[in-house]
Amino acid sequence: MKKLLIASGCLIYQVSFSQGEKQSIVKGNELYKKQEFSKAVDQYKKATEKNEKNPQAQYNLGNALYRTKKTEEAEKAFHAAEDFATEKPLKSMAGYNKGVMLSKQKKLEESIIAYKQSLRNNSEDEQARENLQLALNELKKEKNKNQSQDKNKSDNQQDKQPQNNSKLNKKQVEQMLNALRQEEKKLQQNQQKNKSGGRMIAKDW
Repeated sequence: MKKLLIASGCLIYQVSFSQGEKQSIVKGNELYKKQEFSKAVDQYKKATEKNEKNPQAQYNLGNALYRTKKTEEAEKAFHAAEDFATEKPLKSMAGYNKGVMLSKQKKLEESIIAYKQSLRNNSEDEQARENLQLALNELKKEKNKNQSQDKNKSDNQQDKQPQNNSKLNKKQVEQMLNALRQEEKKLQQNQQKNKSGGRMIAKDW
C-alpha cells in the first residue's frame, strides 16, 4: 500500500484558508508527527468544522482516522478531499487512499473505480496501477469462488433425491424385518402351544 502522506502547509494550494483553519491543521500535523493520532483527528475535525470544503484538512483527517483504525470514516474524509481539491496531485492521492480504504472493507468494485479515478489525475502513479490490478485480480477470484460455491450447492441439491430414496428404502427394509420378526415370534408361540398340547399332563385325583 502506498504510504499515506500528510499535506503540510499550503504549498500546493492556490486558495487561502482562514487563520483558524490553518492553526488547527498545523497543530494536527505536529500531533500526527508525534504519532498522537487521536489528538490529530480532533484538530483536523476542528478545521473541517470551520470549513468542510478544505481539502487539506479532509485529506489529513483521513490519514489520522486511518491510523486510529477508523477505516470507514477515513474513506469518507478522502472522498471529501478528492471532491473539494482543485489540484490534481491531491485529487490523485486522495483517490488512491480512498481506494485503499475501500479495499480494506472488501468493497472491491468501488475501490477499482477509485484507483481508476486516481490514475486519471496522475497517470504515472505506478502504485495506483499496481493496486488497481490487485483489486481486479481479487474481484475475479471472488467471482470464481462464488460461481464454484453455487455449482456445489446445485450439485448437492441434485444429490439429495437419491439419498432420500435410500433412506426410504432403509425404512422399508426395517419395516419388513420387523414384520418378519413378528411372524417368526407368532410361529414360535404356536409351536410352543402345539408342544404343550401334545404333552401328557398329570392331574390330581
